[in-house]
Amino acid sequence: MAIKKKPAAKRKPAAKKRIGGIASYVRSVFNSPGVKKVATTIKSLEAKLKAAKKKKAAAVKIARKKMK
Repeated sequence: MAIKKKPAAKRKPAAKKRIGGIASYVRSVFNSPGVKKVATTIKSLEAKLKAAKKKKAAAVKIARKKMK
């Protein structure tokens, strides 16, 4: 009867060391697609708000001229 050998235990690769700590974590969070999407949404809303404020200012100017 042949003697069965136990399969050699597979070695797990060493865990990757984190370099930078908090700074690299923050960078990875800021570069995530979700944050980028929210940032573009906020920028577009700010642009719309700016345009609305200009329109309102123009309307107020016209209204004041009519009041005189």
